[in-house]
Amino acid sequence: MVKYYIIIGIIYTIPYIVTIVISGLRKKLETDRNFYGKTIDIQKIELTNVSYKKFEIARNNIKKYTEMGGIKYVYDRSYDFEDERLLLSEKEYQKCFPDKFVKTTVAYYIIFEFSYETDHGKIKAKITLTKPVIEKTYNDKDVEEIKKLIYEECSNKIFANVGTESKYKDYKGQEVIHSLPIRTSTLEGEIIGESNKRPGQYDWMFSDSSWYPEEAKKRNRFLSFCTYLNPNKRNSIFLSYFTIGILGIIINWMFNLIIK
Repeated sequence: MVKYYIIIGIIYTIPYIVTIVISGLRKKLETDRNFYGKTIDIQKIELTNVSYKKFEIARNNIKKYTEMGGIKYVYDRSYDFEDERLLLSEKEYQKCFPDKFVKTTVAYYIIFEFSYETDHGKIKAKITLTKPVIEKTYNDKDVEEIKKLIYEECSNKIFANVGTESKYKDYKGQEVIHSLPIRTSTLEGEIIGESNKRPGQYDWMFSDSSWYPEEAKKRNRFLSFCTYLNPNKRNSIFLSYFTIGILGIIINWMFNLIIK
């Protein structure tokens, strides 16, 4: 009976040992599939969409003031930062409120969407200008400035699909991100990046395989089972397998109590 338990224990432990060996070989076998922002070509960043978020402005929230002899109007309930205030000239104000019976008008926040993609990786950016406008139109200069900002912000970043709230260190100890928030005095938004690099022969065995492109290939079932014992792998079965082992010990202990 004792020999039987020893054999069962050895069989149960073998997958753990294989998992440890796989983790130990990670630096030797895993390939670098990160998308490095420094490889981005600013000329290939494309504007893919422009939309406008509408909001309503009440006449009584617009204040009149004089600047250098000219009359200006400012939306008094906009953000506290000067760069985010809606300023209207006399002509614009009269266009919005042509007579005393017009109580409200509308303004817009401009939302730009950009994309970039190569065989190495891709990024998507959604950027909102924090200074509102009264007409649905945008400036090409803003587009070029945002492209430059995206390029600069990504230049020292490394991307993979690690989750929008996660920071992950790869097998080289480099910090890898998926989401990059952007905030300046004139705009705010987010850049999302991930890798397009194909996996190497053994990359599927490691805990970060789901953060990079995967390929459906026939794999050794036993090795595949062992890789999912890694607690850091997505959809890991470590806890379930560990629980089975504990339950086995408890059942064996209870069985021995009964037969004594």
